[in-house]
Amino acid sequence: MSILIIAFTLLVLGIYFKEIRKTKFTTKKIVAIGMFSGIAFILSMIQFIQYPQGGGIALLSMMPVMLVALLYGKGEGLTAGLVYGGLKLLNGAYIVHPVQLILDYILANIVLGFAGSFGREKKSHAILGCLMASMLSVACSVLSGVVFFGEYAPKGMNVWLYSFLYNISSVGVEGILCSIAIAFMPLARIAKEAKLNTGVKIDNKSAQ
Repeated sequence: MSILIIAFTLLVLGIYFKEIRKTKFTTKKIVAIGMFSGIAFILSMIQFIQYPQGGGIALLSMMPVMLVALLYGKGEGLTAGLVYGGLKLLNGAYIVHPVQLILDYILANIVLGFAGSFGREKKSHAILGCLMASMLSVACSVLSGVVFFGEYAPKGMNVWLYSFLYNISSVGVEGILCSIAIAFMPLARIAKEAKLNTGVKIDNKSAQ
């Protein structure tokens, strides 16, 4: 298990550092990253469902980070996820181990920046990217749950199944809701109004 966590952490961080090395952070991008990350943090505090062992379903808190990835790029999206995770740490984070902190508050939010992995040329690509990012976030939470919160599993229940069900019903559901919300957003119009020029061409018919 330790090897799996280390390998996953190194993979995500390796991709992140590779992306930021080729990402040009202009003042406009930095402001946007800060603004979207702040909005995500505020939304995370508006929870419709609060689970007893932590987590729950918030008001589309993942969506701002996903939008940064879709509108600006992967490097910017991953950075927004990192900033968002850092902000969550300031809001009474529940930490039982440094590795759990990395999984639940750093990696689980950084991976939301992969939402733009398939581009935004077509709405189906954007949705697929958002769903993939959501599942990666679920995977981080599942690993954390198995290692650090398995004691809460009902007697006789497999800890992997418990952690998966617990997190798919919270992080997973919110990720799906965010993906649905983004499906109805006119990404091309938003990019045009924001005067973004990231070198990504958008099919207006499929992106609106």
